[in-house]
Amino acid sequence: FVYIRQLALHLRTALMKKTPESVSAVYCWQYVHCLKLWVAVLSAAVGGKGSTASVAHDDDDGEENERNDAKLGGGAGKDDEANLLKSLVYPLTEIILGTVRLIPIARYVPLRLHCVRLLQQLAASTESFIPTTNILLGILDMKEIGMKPLRDGGGGKGGKSKKGGGGGGTIRGLRLPLILKLPKEGTLRTMEQLDGVLKEVFVLLNREVDLYRYSPGFPEFSFQIVQRLRKFNKEISNGRWRAYSKGTIELCEKHSTFATQARSTLVDAPKDVRRLEALKPSNMPSMRDRYDATVAKEKRLEAVTQPVVSSSAKNKGKDGKNEAKKKNETTKKRKTESDDEEDDISLDSDDDDKVFEEDDDSDDDVAKKTKSPAKQSKKKRKVAVVNEADLKNVEALKEEDEVQEGIVWSDSE
Repeated sequence: FVYIRQLALHLRTALMKKTPESVSAVYCWQYVHCLKLWVAVLSAAVGGKGSTASVAHDDDDGEENERNDAKLGGGAGKDDEANLLKSLVYPLTEIILGTVRLIPIARYVPLRLHCVRLLQQLAASTESFIPTTNILLGILDMKEIGMKPLRDGGGGKGGKSKKGGGGGGTIRGLRLPLILKLPKEGTLRTMEQLDGVLKEVFVLLNREVDLYRYSPGFPEFSFQIVQRLRKFNKEISNGRWRAYSKGTIELCEKHSTFATQARSTLVDAPKDVRRLEALKPSNMPSMRDRYDATVAKEKRLEAVTQPVVSSSAKNKGKDGKNEAKKKNETTKKRKTESDDEEDDISLDSDDDDKVFEEDDDSDDDVAKKTKSPAKQSKKKRKVAVVNEADLKNVEALKEEDEVQEGIVWSDSE
């Protein structure tokens, strides 16, 4: 509860302040992954299989029964823990709904679809009624859905024409499960974005219809969906999107007919019905099993629709990666070599500064060491010649100094 409460505090801060910092703390992958984690935990704990009630105990062998109970989590304690975790479903659901309502603009449609998936997973695992129809139909009410899509490259004018113009083949490239928001420029204006968003909306609508198909109130529940989709068909001229809508309408009408016939045989009044799937036949899978089956089917279809990469293209991609790695290695080596040269140059300059700071005697010694031997020999010869001339001029020592008369010389001077 403490961790879920922390998510609620972040959401409350964002709702009250509406500053970029507070909103970015909620509309980020870290927050979405936290929601996914706790939805997965509660789904596994509340709707998990293999409870202790399904284990057959043998009265003659008590030790074996205790071992089985220990493997399954300790008997009644596990049921108590599941009940405690089930009490967290409601606050987590409110947090997810609050995240959807925080900034209801077209740019954050992918994040809203993420939240719808989480709510449907919670509803299927707990077998509770958590409707997400208003969120999905609200996306169809956005003005960008009815505007004429822009051409590739951003051309075209965005006035309202016969809404949803543009046909064409299947459009690929936008994977909504991998993003949280759409680009800031041209949000929901390109054909790629519109096709990806509407396809995901109708997939989730079909999943929602399949979840509550055995509820006694399904005819009333599906009435809003059918009415809105019929209006959508009149506004949109794109054949592919209208086909999605017609498929959902037919599914709703089919399950509504079954629910109307089945609930007429119920003994209890509608107000006395406590089970969500009161109309489910005994041989049909449960709500959780149907959800798992639909998710697995969608994953298989997504894998099939992905473009197949040939072996030659894979080899080219590998070769390109290897070449890129080699180029990176060579550039790194060149950088390291240039850095080493710069370090050597800097060290030499530092040494030169130190040399200039030394005394004159040390400068003379360094100069003598660095000079070539030819120059040193010439200097020695010159010095030797000068010394010989001085030695030969011995008569200069016998000459007397001429002193001018009238000048008094003192010892201090």
